[in-house]
Amino acid sequence: MHQDIKDYNFTEEQLECIRVCVANAPIPYDITMKEIPAKILNKIGQPTPLEGETLTIPEYDLSEYGIFN
Repeated sequence: MHQDIKDYNFTEEQLECIRVCVANAPIPYDITMKEIPAKILNKIGQPTPLEGETLTIPEYDLSEYGIFN
């Protein structure tokens, strides 16, 4: 038997972890379920944005492997 979500008590740290996981989860394979993550985030809020400089993405020369972009 599944408990309703209001039966759970999460710390703010646990709730933030859930927010980040749901926000970054891939779209479900079953396209009829694609709205579920958005509905969850509407209920619990969006993750807190990180502050500071963004990470730089390193560039590699992969042309020897046939990759040119």
